[in-house]
Amino acid sequence: MTVRVIYQPCSQDVARKNLQTTILNPVLFSEVEELLEPALRAELQADYPDGKLFIWGLASPRTRDAWLAMEPGDTVIFNTQTVITVSACFTHRTHNRELALKLWGWADSEAKITWENIYFVTDVRHQAIPFKAVQALINSKHDRSFYRYSEAQSEAILEHFPALDYDYAVSDVTLAEAQSDIQNQSTDGVASRPTRLEHKYIVRSLFQGKLTGQCCICLNEFPRHLLVAAHIKKRSVCSTAERLDISNIAVPMCRLGCDPLYEHGYLSVKNGKVIRHPSREMTKATASYVDRVIGNDVARWSAKNRKYFDWHRNAHGFEPGDLVGLIDNKDSA
Repeated sequence: MTVRVIYQPCSQDVARKNLQTTILNPVLFSEVEELLEPALRAELQADYPDGKLFIWGLASPRTRDAWLAMEPGDTVIFNTQTVITVSACFTHRTHNRELALKLWGWADSEAKITWENIYFVTDVRHQAIPFKAVQALINSKHDRSFYRYSEAQSEAILEHFPALDYDYAVSDVTLAEAQSDIQNQSTDGVASRPTRLEHKYIVRSLFQGKLTGQCCICLNEFPRHLLVAAHIKKRSVCSTAERLDISNIAVPMCRLGCDPLYEHGYLSVKNGKVIRHPSREMTKATASYVDRVIGNDVARWSAKNRKYFDWHRNAHGFEPGDLVGLIDNKDSA
């Protein structure tokens, strides 16, 4: 089943204020737990162990069906004055008038209307996607009310805007399906880019739907959106057999330094440990970062992916041979 994309308009002043209050800034679980029903309280406590909740609410009864249709893993896009500025991943919902009043007050005090159809999200990301680009992509003019796009529309959006794909839904991609997708891929100009099923399988295999993960180089824990599924050997030069070895070809690396430094050959891996390039010129800041990770035991290094790390070292000249040192005296005279 395809994850759906949820359209959440957020251009009015009160909506932008609520976005700041309970999405861009979390609500402490301890401040609202007494207003939650016991079952939901237990689920939120388990799924948000840091005690920080990201919450939104709907007031119009016309949006109730779309709200009830939301599935965990759906991507919510917040449209703020024609730009998708925020996205998040839907996790839970509840109808709770008291909670809505505590968080946002009345939407209409005279009519006694508040945003009581509430939903919770996780992994709030900042985006900068023109909403018209989304509309043009799926040939849709819908822009006013909360809306759940169709499977086909959602698939097109997530394919075109990968930063909106959270991959938190239960995996529906098997290894065999991912490998079949690779074999069916045209080799003309696309070998450097993973297929969609291949990417999904790798990401879900590495991160398992968790909100955080460990960089295999620096060994630090990061939010998912600050980690990438890095190909150990550059995919564009992988053979078909190597591209099919998708269980071993990629590892998690952080965007904050390890992935680009590995990509450009400032550091590599030998026998499961991080090593520094022997001759690559580095700025003080680059050298300082690299020196901090040298000697780390690389998480996920194994006998099965060793050959890909070996390729990386060779490709970037980590093990140069000695100069021969012979001089022809006749030619030099």
